[in-house]
Amino acid sequence: MEKMRYLLSLFIYALKRNSKISINTLFRYVYICSASCDYLDNSERKGNEVIIDKDIGIADYSILFEAMQRLNESEMITMIDSANIIGTDKIYIFVESLLGQERVRDDLNRITYFVGVISNYSEDVVLSIFYNEPNVVEATNRNESVVNLKNNKLYELLTEFEKVANEECGKNLDRYDVFTTWLDYVFEKYVEGKVKNE
Repeated sequence: MEKMRYLLSLFIYALKRNSKISINTLFRYVYICSASCDYLDNSERKGNEVIIDKDIGIADYSILFEAMQRLNESEMITMIDSANIIGTDKIYIFVESLLGQERVRDDLNRITYFVGVISNYSEDVVLSIFYNEPNVVEATNRNESVVNLKNNKLYELLTEFEKVANEECGKNLDRYDVFTTWLDYVFEKYVEGKVKNE
């Protein structure tokens, strides 16, 4: 629970002061970041199992919602309505009080960069990215509500893509370039799907 509250605090901080935040989009950001962090951090550590809601595309809904309720009770966020929140001064003061710790600075830098990349996409595209994330695809194809990140399919996909791209281009691509190329690919497929359906 404390880990989720900590993560939500960093994401809300990274999403900027006085900015209305969609709860569903926030939760999807947390999931996509969790699924991609092994690759982006260039680590072999494997994540845990993650519960998803296949109908609305949210990961670890109950745990995240409970953590968000705790933030609300401590007046670190304000619930604008049932779908949106806004961070209060308390959450910014809380995060800034932790920035003396190197791990917190590293986590915040990683999350801020991640948010900067993914927030360029609309909420509909973020939902499409969630549904196209390989671990979610595998779980939904099996009609399961648990995503197991110990055998992270996104890590494998991005690593394979990086290998092929580096061999064809003859240079080492930055891991965020590889990740954003995947996001752009999903975005293009989303746009193609919209055009076909119109």
